[in-house]
Formats: sequence, C-alpha cells, structure tokens
Amino acid sequence: WATSYHGDFLQRCLADPAHTAGSFAVYGRGGTAPEHWLSGGLDSIPTIQRDNASTQRNLGADDKVPLCKKRLKPMLDAHRPRRLLAFFGDNLQSESPAAVTRQFERLVAAIAASGVGPTGCFIMTPTYEMETAKRRSVAAKTLVNTLKVRDAARAAVGTRCRFLDGLALMDASPYKSGTPEEPRLRRVAVAGTSGCVGASANDNVHVCGEAARDLAGRVC
Repeated sequence: WATSYHGDFLQRCLADPAHTAGSFAVYGRGGTAPEHWLSGGLDSIPTIQRDNASTQRNLGADDKVPLCKKRLKPMLDAHRPRRLLAFFGDNLQSESPAAVTRQFERLVAAIAASGVGPTGCFIMTPTYEMETAKRRSVAAKTLVNTLKVRDAARAAVGTRCRFLDGLALMDASPYKSGTPEEPRLRRVAVAGTSGCVGASANDNVHVCGEAARDLAGRVC
C-alpha cells in the first residue's frame, strides 16, 4: 500500500472540491477479484479504506472488518452511492475468458440489484504493466492477458454500466513507452512518496509514481 499507488492519487483527486462535490469512500483489498467482494474470500488480507479525510486507513482483517466494508451488497445498502466505480481484472489474468465473464456478470448484476443505474455505474479494467528493472514479478501480467480480461469484462458489462478501458485511458499518457507489442508504463517516482523504486522495482502490476498519478487524474 505504498503512497504512490493509484488508489492514493485517486483519493486526493476525489477529495479536491474543484473536481468532486460530496463525500466518498474507497475500499481495497489486495489480491481480490469480484467474487471476493460478492461471496467472500481473502478476508485475511487487510482492507484499506480511503475517504474525504484519509488517504489510507487500515481496517484490519477478518472479523475486524464489518460486512459493509468488505461485501458489495451490504456496502451499497449502507452507502447508497450516487456513483460507483469498480476496478478489477489484474488478479484474473490467468483465468479463462469464460471465467472472467462470469465474475463480471455477477458483479454488474449485484450492482443493478442494489439500485445503481447504468449512468452511475463505472466498471474499470486494468491498464498497461509497469516497466521493471530486472524481471517481471508477475509473469501472467501481459498485454495479451490484459486484453483478454478487458474484452471478457466488456462483454459481461454490456450497457449495464459505463465501461472504462484502462488501456485506452493511458494510450495518450506521457508515461507510456515500450513497443506496440510490449508497451510499458515508465517508472518515475513522485517526490515525497514511496513504492515506485527500490524493492518494488520489479513490480509490473501495481501502477505507481507519476504513471499512477496520471491514471488517477484521468479516472477522476
């Protein structure tokens, strides 16, 4: 949960009155896919909350986290949001297209059942991988697999939510580099933050540094 990750920059943008009016809450749990927020799983991993006042709040794990902060239906019942953004897919890179489609179909069905309509629902899929110093830490994170996840998710979502293609969001980014066959996001640290250099230099999955700030701004 380094401070140069996408979630923190998105929080900062949403907390800026110039960009967003009203309150918000963001929940994240490492390693998860839609099914973990629908049916359960990976609850032993800490859940992080971000909101108007907090860049990161570690809520703990397992029974320390109330259902309204780790399961989608109780969460939507508690917050009754005007808008909802769900960002999944990097943890589905090794799954078949059919498995990806099933998870996203369940996700958008649950959102619709909770009363969030198509204009207030946003589904976002992963963007390009980060460049690495020596080796790619997650072999399954490739452009081919990211496209697979994106296309399967888009088919599942249809017109029930607005679709944010993470690849398209960063196509015009000044931090996109590499080749057409192997595009990468450049690893540029942001002053005063961590997580984009040192021990994380081979992390090809978590968008960090200036690329994370750029992505968050485009989403916001």
